[in-house]
Amino acid sequence: MARPRPFSRFRYWLSYLWEQSLEVTSSDYNAYLEVCLVHGRLQLVAEDAIYSFGDYYLNFRKIFEVFDFDRLPERASVLVLGLGLGSIPELLERHLGLSYTYVAVEIDPVIIELASEYSLPELESPLEVVEADALAFLQADHRRYDLICVDVFQDATVPGHLDGAGFVGLLQESLRPGGALIYNRLASSIPDRTAARSYYEEIFAPAFSAPYLYDTGGNYLLVNDRQFLTLPA
Repeated sequence: MARPRPFSRFRYWLSYLWEQSLEVTSSDYNAYLEVCLVHGRLQLVAEDAIYSFGDYYLNFRKIFEVFDFDRLPERASVLVLGLGLGSIPELLERHLGLSYTYVAVEIDPVIIELASEYSLPELESPLEVVEADALAFLQADHRRYDLICVDVFQDATVPGHLDGAGFVGLLQESLRPGGALIYNRLASSIPDRTAARSYYEEIFAPAFSAPYLYDTGGNYLLVNDRQFLTLPA
């Protein structure tokens, strides 16, 4: 049974009227981190980015709404690179009702502590949390996954060492045959969109036979195989 969350029922209902700040902290990787309660959802905010927002984490929510989960095993194994407060497992388990097994990789120990305090106890799915850099983890981990979600940002920027073809190659090696890869890239401004599209065309797309760039209206979600998306022909 999930343990009670560390805030009162009063603050939960009050969050539908005013944002409730629950904790402000910092880490070696993030100069500013704030946990808020907004419309009953936990939100993790960095200085220039939202790292996590429950089932309001719209970029992944939007792509999950057009994703064909029937192509994955019923008890799929999921690798999440970039934990935040666990929005991706929360969306899959609580919003979509899927029973998967998770490995979540997060480099920032303070974020892991926040997730462990505020949100992860609410999840019922098996979840292993690993404190590691995403690239180093893939180099050392020899498991294969049915679904990999890449959601790694340093504030509002994807770390440079995750921008190369070598990282995509490691993601390929970590996918089981027939597995799905979703890579979140910022696309909220013209420079961001230009950079994300260049990455897609020059690095991501050449690695796969049927890649697809899904525009959520704020980010680009790069998918290894268009067949996973239930889109108009």
